[in-house]
Amino acid sequence: MIRSRGAHRIPALGRLTRAGTLALLLSLGLGLSGCVTPAPNGLSALETAELRFASLDVRVPETAPIVWGAAEEDYARAHGLAPNDPAVAATPAGRAFVRDLTARRLRAKLELVTAKRPPGTRPVRLVATVTHVDIPSAIRRITIGGNPVVSADIDVVDARTNAVLTTYKGGIGVKAVGQGVTGILIDAALTAGETDDLFDRAADNYAQGFGRWLAAGP
Repeated sequence: MIRSRGAHRIPALGRLTRAGTLALLLSLGLGLSGCVTPAPNGLSALETAELRFASLDVRVPETAPIVWGAAEEDYARAHGLAPNDPAVAATPAGRAFVRDLTARRLRAKLELVTAKRPPGTRPVRLVATVTHVDIPSAIRRITIGGNPVVSADIDVVDARTNAVLTTYKGGIGVKAVGQGVTGILIDAALTAGETDDLFDRAADNYAQGFGRWLAAGP
């Protein structure tokens, strides 16, 4: 389990590619605007209640922008490599590690939410496609600010016909965290002794939003 090390030490600023810059801007914008409204559920409340989640697949395309320095550093250390070397994160193996970790951790949060719903009689598959991830480092939170963001689209697919019944499109999970030196120290004190992971905070917010979207209906 990766701990959010940003609250306890200051890593390098990290690599902001064009995709990373987009994710950063989204993160800052979300911190100001507060929320983003996804497309409404195309199924009625009754139709949604009849769903039984037979499987959940989380996909992370190679093109999905992911800025997650802590995950890259963990990969580097596990392979005896320099944790702050940009070349490490850019390798196919390094990027694959981050994508796999993203998929597994988001899946775990979605499973917690879907497990709470009473099972219906119509089997469906949930196919989530991650669109971007931005987990700000401590130095970013000190210098320019930023909150962890996880975004994905989820297709609800009929397990018998493979028809897409509805899509949770445009859903974004974002969680406010401590900003600046003081904010980071307070954040660390509040979470002392716990598994404090910024990705999990944003992923949990995303999953909870998906659960509310399912319950709302059109």
